[in-house]
Amino acid sequence: MLTTKKFDQLPHPNTFNLFIGNMLQLRKERINFFINQQQQLGDIYQVKIPTRKVVVITDPEWIKYVLVDNNKNYGKSFAYDSIKLFLGNGLLTSEGEFWKRQRRLAQPAFHKEKLALMFQNMVEQTSKCLQSLEKQADTNQPVNLSSELYKLTLDIVNSTLFYNEVDNTTDKIYKLVSNGNEHITRRVDNPLQLPEWVPTPNRIKEKQILKEMDEVFFSVIENRRKKQVQHEDLLSMLMDARDEDTGETMSNRQLRDEILTIFVAGHETTQIALGWTFYLLTQHPDKLKILMDEIDRELKGELPTPQTIRGLHYLKQVVDESMRCYPPAWIMGRKTIENDVINGYEIPAETNVVMPIYVVHHDKRVWENPNDFVPERFAMENLKDKHKYSYFPFGGGPRLCIGNNFAIQEMQVCMAMILQKFRVEVEPDFVPELEPLVTLRPKNEIFAKIYKR
Repeated sequence: MLTTKKFDQLPHPNTFNLFIGNMLQLRKERINFFINQQQQLGDIYQVKIPTRKVVVITDPEWIKYVLVDNNKNYGKSFAYDSIKLFLGNGLLTSEGEFWKRQRRLAQPAFHKEKLALMFQNMVEQTSKCLQSLEKQADTNQPVNLSSELYKLTLDIVNSTLFYNEVDNTTDKIYKLVSNGNEHITRRVDNPLQLPEWVPTPNRIKEKQILKEMDEVFFSVIENRRKKQVQHEDLLSMLMDARDEDTGETMSNRQLRDEILTIFVAGHETTQIALGWTFYLLTQHPDKLKILMDEIDRELKGELPTPQTIRGLHYLKQVVDESMRCYPPAWIMGRKTIENDVINGYEIPAETNVVMPIYVVHHDKRVWENPNDFVPERFAMENLKDKHKYSYFPFGGGPRLCIGNNFAIQEMQVCMAMILQKFRVEVEPDFVPELEPLVTLRPKNEIFAKIYKR
């Protein structure tokens, strides 16, 4: 008979302060903290955080257990409470029966035939980006690539989600989202929060951000309802969605939460992933040549279509390997509903189970030379022996990111069209310093020189 060990028997990092535990180390070191603890303590350990029980797991089989095999016993972790403050009760943060209903309502908007309709939007917006790059190409002056990719991904999400109805406020939304990201990280970093009614300077700023977000997104919804115009965009699809059992549609508040979630998740993560991909390709000109040859051979100078983009197999490998090296969502968490057992350890109810995606993606036991950029890892024949959850940039199980295929298609279209026309060389003095907030941003903007092909 197997005996289980108590939660307190889990190994844990040294703590310099009994009151705050590992909090300062986590805040200061972030990704390096998790890398170092895996090397020292193994694939399961507890982290000392005041007011919370936290366990970290990095073994793909245990991650599968949490996300898939026993997913009904796992809700969202404490970090999502802070995210919910800004994004509301959308698909990313909602739970239980409400989440199931919302997922059922939203799922048809992301079916393959709907993605095909959005494909043309992606091509049109990328064509506009090419016109901007054309003016800056061959000048030998560095182009702010981060800014160009921000505009491009913002235009794509704007056209596919809102039919370009937030054109005049996109810069404002971007600043609000960036500020919200920083406030969410600050809350997650500090578990010793004062009650919500205490008007601290940060709380006052947060309320202002929320007020301005609501003004923008409720205005879009109200205008659409007044006009009663049908568009082939995600907002129309979500407004038309009806619950199979009750026939009810989403309220304005539900629509606000869903479109804000899609807007944030569908914009910033893709922009970040594209930036990292161009950086990696600059560092590996041999891989870039293979990719550009494939694009020339398969597209033959024509705009991509849903059919031809699927023939760009090496491009898909490049995208996957880039997200292995720099996963935009670098960490995720769940919380036990009832007591559980992982690897022989008792995990009490209300325990936060943290899965640092970045660490799993760089595990040298799974990935040979994990810090190297090798797109060929993702050729079908090389994935046969890999555990499915040794690579999970979009999460997994029933709560797999609903927009995963949208994001991959968007990255493929943008990469293929840009590299079809230009050579993009990230400046050699760019230092890939990580800024792991809610997403894994580069600390500094990426600049590149652009040359016409």
